[in-house]
Amino acid sequence: MSVGMSLAMKAKQPKQKRCDRCELYTPEASDKCIHCSALNEAQLAQLKAQNQETLEDNSIFGKYLLFGSVIIGLLLVLSFL
Repeated sequence: MSVGMSLAMKAKQPKQKRCDRCELYTPEASDKCIHCSALNEAQLAQLKAQNQETLEDNSIFGKYLLFGSVIIGLLLVLSFL
């Protein structure tokens, strides 16, 4: 994908703002947060905990992918020797 195409795709994305309550992004055009406007404090705490767990799981998955790519890179280098 070229730089021009990625800039064009980014321009098509709706503007977003960060919610002060749940710290997630929501469209700028909406008045209320789409994530937390209907939640009470207990449900909000659960949403934040679930979001944090998802971020940690994604981080671990990224480390596995990095480790796998290093192994594949080493195998490729060794195959040319």
